[in-house]
Amino acid sequence: MQVADSIAENDTLPLVSVVIPACNSERYIADAIDSVLQQDYSALEIWVVDDGSEDNTRDIVRSYGDKVHLLTQQNKGSGAARNLGIQHAHGKYIAFLDADDVWHKNKTSLQLDALRRSGYKMAYSSFIRWHPDAQGRYAAPDSLFGTPHHPDTTSARIVTGWTYADLLLDCIVWTSSVLVEKAEIEKAGLFDESLRKGQDYDLWLRLSRQIEMLGLEQPTALYRIHPDHITSAVKAINYEYLILTRALANWGEAGPDGRTPAGSVSARLAKSCFLHGLRHLRCGDPRIAAHAFRESMKHSGMRPKPLFYLLAALGKCCFRPFAHEKKMGLPTSAPVSLEGRKSQG
Repeated sequence: MQVADSIAENDTLPLVSVVIPACNSERYIADAIDSVLQQDYSALEIWVVDDGSEDNTRDIVRSYGDKVHLLTQQNKGSGAARNLGIQHAHGKYIAFLDADDVWHKNKTSLQLDALRRSGYKMAYSSFIRWHPDAQGRYAAPDSLFGTPHHPDTTSARIVTGWTYADLLLDCIVWTSSVLVEKAEIEKAGLFDESLRKGQDYDLWLRLSRQIEMLGLEQPTALYRIHPDHITSAVKAINYEYLILTRALANWGEAGPDGRTPAGSVSARLAKSCFLHGLRHLRCGDPRIAAHAFRESMKHSGMRPKPLFYLLAALGKCCFRPFAHEKKMGLPTSAPVSLEGRKSQG
């Protein structure tokens, strides 16, 4: 592998440990690993952590021999998988890559060179959304990276410096673009394994309290869009809301630099609750939907839209037991207490 000249000036290249969590990733894992092996930076080690796969993911990883280290665990979630990889990693730096994403060939050298020049300890970048065509096929990565100002490049704001205030309004840091010193992750406390979703967002918020981050406008990775992203089950817990309210309780709205968000955090919380309620109203639990719409109104006031959907959710809650009893052949004439339904289960 060719090493970037600006980094090669140093006598010793810092080791970068690449951590790839994988669960039932046989369709895409080889693309992810190959994109790391094709980096123009040589001081790399790869740790794939299999999170209880039931397909051929482990066999594919083993086919790479000693080029890739394989760790296995029972299914505990991507946060626990990344933590296991971090604990085994030998590198000064940790880089993350999801099993269905790929890197640009100069991602590592570009970010390390930028960190060396700036003195920062963490870098992240923009990325390109990688959509399949009508036949489900994906364009070659080089064809996307080679397109200036690609229309699918993320529109999230890239911020350099203290990013806490910006993260309160949007998770501007994408995991597969991150390169960070291992010591800083350990100091922040690794990923919170109690969170089944949003563990990365939670970690970026904690890191944003202790270090400045370097944001790069140039896309360094492709974010693969596939049906699994759409059909994932609706979560009972609104993890985004949980993570945000926990951060606000711990630190408030001001970052270490004293800067506060440029927009309304209350509006962000209201939107998070509203969208969580909408997902449950459509294909989840209407009781959770009703609670989410109430929480949304708590942050935004008695606005017509969340009030309308709250009433719709309450109506669905009342209808639901009657529909269930009719299906079971039970009489439906007796009134059903909504509070009684909430206390069951």
